[in-house]
Amino acid sequence: MSSIFLDSPVSKEDVLHKADISDSRQSQKEQVIARMYQEHRQNILSHLLSMVKNRDIAEDLLQDTFVRLSNIPGIEVIRQPKSFLMKVATNLALDHLRQQQKKPVFETDEALEDLISPEPEHLEEVIKTRHLEQLQWAISQLPERAKEALVLARLQEMTLKEVAKEMDVSQTMVEKHLKNALQKCRSALITDLN
Repeated sequence: MSSIFLDSPVSKEDVLHKADISDSRQSQKEQVIARMYQEHRQNILSHLLSMVKNRDIAEDLLQDTFVRLSNIPGIEVIRQPKSFLMKVATNLALDHLRQQQKKPVFETDEALEDLISPEPEHLEEVIKTRHLEQLQWAISQLPERAKEALVLARLQEMTLKEVAKEMDVSQTMVEKHLKNALQKCRSALITDLN
């Protein structure tokens, strides 16, 4: 162990000098952030707005982007600040959108009242309806071939061989389409439950 750390006296000037260096670095960091903000604010805000479709939320996410930036050491050496800022902003927007998907959305007070009805049968019906709507949405988002395979196999109750003949593909391909479709539908229902 070096005696430099144990035996050398620390003077008041040494402490003040280190504080001056720290203040200087902080000031330099603030200048860099201010410059990045001026140069890239509008592009990032437009990008966020295109993602979240709400100006207030986009403004909040823009502010959060620069707050995050202020907590990152060594930002002065970032080579491509615009790309870096876009990545941070995109991640924040994606986090926001994921949070919004988890929250139940009630378009009207009646929809909320339907959900909190004291009748258990009514609540079960509301839940079934919501699951059906979520499932219909998930099916509408499927690729065309996966949607076609699902409709033929599940709704028209065709065998895999019949579906393959109808779609003019191999039975293995039908299985892949069905697997893809069922996974996406299952994910949509699980997301709805959470």
